[in-house]
Amino acid sequence: MMPITTDEAPTLASPADYADAVATAARAAAAYYTDGSTPLGDDEYDALLRAIAAYEDTHPGEVLPDSPAGKVAAGAVQGDIPYSVPMLSLHNVFSTDELISWAAGLERRLGRPVAAWCVEPKLDGLAVAARYRAGHLQQLITRGDGLAGEDITHAAASILGLPATLTEPLDVELRGEALLTSDQFEHANTIRTAHGATPFSNPRNGAAGTLRAKDRPYRIELAFFGYSAHGLPDQVHTALLQRRANLGVNTAATTAAGPLR
Repeated sequence: MMPITTDEAPTLASPADYADAVATAARAAAAYYTDGSTPLGDDEYDALLRAIAAYEDTHPGEVLPDSPAGKVAAGAVQGDIPYSVPMLSLHNVFSTDELISWAAGLERRLGRPVAAWCVEPKLDGLAVAARYRAGHLQQLITRGDGLAGEDITHAAASILGLPATLTEPLDVELRGEALLTSDQFEHANTIRTAHGATPFSNPRNGAAGTLRAKDRPYRIELAFFGYSAHGLPDQVHTALLQRRANLGVNTAATTAAGPLR
């Protein structure tokens, strides 16, 4: 799945503009992937990354080593818990033509036509992986740099839709998005204000900060939406969604913008 967005990216007219954009994006990513306090909104940050990528496409000899373009988590984090299968991020497309081109490229890589598509809503929070042994949740990990993640098992009990015990005693790794719904976001800011803390600027930043926080004097609930699994037999995506739901795991099928096939 690939989100389409139409926000226009700013134009970087000089090496100085490019270097300033890289530094700004790096600072924002570092803040987001630590306590969720990034100074940029999602749209601003995404537009900045597109501007950086566009400059690098036309000036390949000027690419700075700390550029966040094309890096999982913008290169801002490194985990210490390795993944056996990389946990990568989504690609973006910005027009119908780009979506069509992406679909054609996928069919070329598969060597066959795609019989059907399953489209899920793009949910903005923090990608996580939940590892179960004999049906019991053992570890919760962030995406990290895609090859290794950070342990956030301490936050698991606060995530609705991510059961402590599955309905079957399976060894499986469930992957999905942990986020704050609109109601959870409002409630979280009410709680934070009551404790003298600064309100979250937006739900995505709030989710990132909450999952990494320890020893807070208050509890904030989040929601989990599973979208993939490692350790279950291969099935078409709609069947896997139902399989995960049968295990007691929440998916986007419970939302008004549920998956379309």
